[in-house]
Amino acid sequence: MATGVPRALAPWTACGWGSAARGAHRGWTPAPGFAAAPGASRGKSAVAAVAAVVAARGTPACASSGALRASRRRPRAVRLVPRAAEPDAEAGELAPDLDPSTGAPWGWTLVGCDSDAGGALVVVRGPAPGVARRVVVLDCPTVKVEVNGKQRTRLCVEAMVALVASARIPRGTVAHVEEGGVEFGFSAQTAFVQGYNFGLWKGVLASAGLDVRVVKPQAWKYALGLAHKKSTKDESRAMAGAVFPSTTEQLRRKKDHGRAEALLIAAYGHVAASARGERDANDQAETERRSDGARTSDDVVGDDASDDADTNETNQGSSVEARTRVEDPLCALVREVVVRSVAERAAEAAEDGDDAPEADATLRRALGPDDPLPYFGPYFGMSGKQLAAEARARSLKVSGKKMELVARLEMNDAERRRGQSREQTQTSP
Repeated sequence: MATGVPRALAPWTACGWGSAARGAHRGWTPAPGFAAAPGASRGKSAVAAVAAVVAARGTPACASSGALRASRRRPRAVRLVPRAAEPDAEAGELAPDLDPSTGAPWGWTLVGCDSDAGGALVVVRGPAPGVARRVVVLDCPTVKVEVNGKQRTRLCVEAMVALVASARIPRGTVAHVEEGGVEFGFSAQTAFVQGYNFGLWKGVLASAGLDVRVVKPQAWKYALGLAHKKSTKDESRAMAGAVFPSTTEQLRRKKDHGRAEALLIAAYGHVAASARGERDANDQAETERRSDGARTSDDVVGDDASDDADTNETNQGSSVEARTRVEDPLCALVREVVVRSVAERAAEAAEDGDDAPEADATLRRALGPDDPLPYFGPYFGMSGKQLAAEARARSLKVSGKKMELVARLEMNDAERRRGQSREQTQTSP
């Protein structure tokens, strides 16, 4: 191939005369027919150039030069290795919604979510309510987006939908989602992002058929004793590891505080639901007791009196059962961890010479070991006017801050519970 370009460079040369001319210093000469090929001039599109070269294949110049002959080089062999489709779970493992010991679906599922971009989604499963056998911590999926010329981290809604679907959470499961609060000093953009993240998680979980319940950040932090002035992220990680020991390895780093908060939100939601159920049972028992007392005050003789006595005994038995209901393992563990944490903090404050007790510590000391933990009631979801109306209905002091009203109502609940227990003890044989 004395004239023309090397066969391997023919396609490169076909892009135009200028390309072939750049190889003149190496002794290359343009292949005949390329310079005159219409559409192969510099500046034309590659498609037009290739079309021009294909049209020029039949010219005598191209046929004599052999510049566009097929290459004799052996094509490189590419080895294709077949890959099987990846299953949802590894070989030998069951789906996450099945109990490995029985192969049947879990009997209880609890979901907690820290809606921040650095938060997580927690799925707790067990054979019975409060028995946590498997705890799965899933970090919130995020994506980098440009906001005002800067890269920002935001939640990825498509990945969130896929994440919830992969967890296989049964429909109707209660999901406790933290509603990001806006503190003093937050910018408008920060406040918007807080609400945006919460709305995304609420929508994704609700669309999956879950029962979404909103948790205020003040509610779970006050209830778990983490609302004091010296509270740190490390304290949250330590408490979450104590409540869910199997997640200790996942909470090693300081930036894992989002995972810890998701775990604590789930624990708070479960204990709060149990406390509400106990309050409702006690209120119902109190209502029945009063109605029975009003009926027995009338003069009733004969069989009616005996029937009323039997009814009273039945109602008293149900009242005892409602008030002496045993806590499930998770509720008992949360109580133990919170009481120990508050006691250790009080001891540290005494060593530092801080004799002024906090309102939180005063309320906890006023409650007995058999009383429900404070701040687990429904009062954090109520407005100031609703709290004042509830306090007025119970003949309690109405003035004060919102937290003071919550503390009064919590204390009143404990006193009512104690009074019912004393009355039952006195009337029992």
